[in-house]
Amino acid sequence: MPLAVLAYHSHHVVGPGYGENDHVAFARDLDGLTDAHWRIVPLADLVRAHREGASERLVALTFDDGPVYDVDDVVHPDYGLQRGFANAMRAFAARRPGAQPALHATSFVIASPEARFAMEASADPRYTWLAPGSMGEAWWSPAIDSGLVAIANHSWDHLHPALPAVRHSRDARGDFSQVRSVADADAQIRDAAAYLAVATGGRASPYFAYPYGHHNAFLASDYLPSLGDALCAAAFTCEPRLVAPGDSRFLMPRFVCGADWRSPEELAARLR
Repeated sequence: MPLAVLAYHSHHVVGPGYGENDHVAFARDLDGLTDAHWRIVPLADLVRAHREGASERLVALTFDDGPVYDVDDVVHPDYGLQRGFANAMRAFAARRPGAQPALHATSFVIASPEARFAMEASADPRYTWLAPGSMGEAWWSPAIDSGLVAIANHSWDHLHPALPAVRHSRDARGDFSQVRSVADADAQIRDAAAYLAVATGGRASPYFAYPYGHHNAFLASDYLPSLGDALCAAAFTCEPRLVAPGDSRFLMPRFVCGADWRSPEELAARLR
């Protein structure tokens, strides 16, 4: 049976409609997935099902970059109240009790405070809305405590172009496939995992989402497998397709809301 991983960005708020606003899309998709008989499960369960063979349609929900909007409501100056993803999950569970008993999501967060604040200060208004203070980390542990949202690794600094310098031997920016050495990979992945471990009291989940979806053979075939399951049990790209039985667990595909689908009908088509 098919497996799917979906990715949302809670800072994608550039309009009031489904295709312009991941908060609107996420809330509708919870109903749409349920009505289409997809069972929402934690990412760990989907990775296990991929390894052991799935007997039903499973989907895992993921969030990228780590704004506090992953959990908290926020009032947008133009589009009003935006319900945090975790609160949308709570509202769904209250409205449709028992419909998704394993309802859960994983937030892939950027470790470096400097990188997060640089992203916040340089948000591209064509895609992103980030209010001051929205890229902090105080929400990470309470999110884990809630039982609804896990925290996982989205690299040290995302090789983000807004930074004065990134952790890379050649100062590569905007292209994570340029991480081709152990030193660069340690700076971006191992150091991020160590930071998240401290920030969450050792409770971060051992999964990695490639920034921009960019990867290479060194990372997927050599480096990440060498870390062991405690640091990286699986890694996720942005290749827009269902998970296939023969996929490497270090190259698991994800559909990205707003890029790979912009309406409930497009999501349904993607998942067929």
